[in-house]
Amino acid sequence: MNGVVAQALALRPDVAPKNIDAAQWANVEKLFGQAAWADEEAAEAVRAFVPQSTSAVVGVVEGQMLWASLVVTVDGQCLPVSVTTVGGATAQLTADLATVAAEAVRWVRTQYGPCSLGLFLDKSHAEAFISAPDKAAALRAASAAGGLVLSPVPPALAIALA
Repeated sequence: MNGVVAQALALRPDVAPKNIDAAQWANVEKLFGQAAWADEEAAEAVRAFVPQSTSAVVGVVEGQMLWASLVVTVDGQCLPVSVTTVGGATAQLTADLATVAAEAVRWVRTQYGPCSLGLFLDKSHAEAFISAPDKAAALRAASAAGGLVLSPVPPALAIALA
C-alpha cells in the first residue's frame, strides 16, 4: 500500500487500511502530508505510546463533526496490525469535542477491544500539532486553549507530557 500514512506508520505490506471513511481518510492523508516529523517518528510514537494488543484513536473535529480519524491496533510487539477510521453513526455524530471523543473511544472499544489512547484535537490545533517540531508543546498549547481531549492516556504518554 502506498501513501503518506502507510509511510509515516512504517506499515508492513500486509497491513492495509480497511473499512475506511473516504472523506476522513483523505483528510488524514492531507494532514500527514503536512507533517513535520523525521522518518518513522509516527511509527516510533505508536510503539512508544500504544501498549501491546490495544488500539489508539486520533481524531480531528471541525465544527462539531469528526473531520478526520485514524484508528491503529497493535499486536503483542506494538506493531500495527489494523488501520482504519471511525465508522458507523459515530463518524456522523455532531457534538462538542469531548462528546465526539468519548463516542469515538467507545466505538473503538466495541469494534477492536481495549483502547489505550484517545487523542482528539480541533482542526486548527491538529494542523499546528502536525507541523510543530515540538509535539508535546503543541499538545500543551491545544490543551490550554480547550482544543484537546486526551482520554484515555497510557502511562508512557502521561509521563512524556509531564
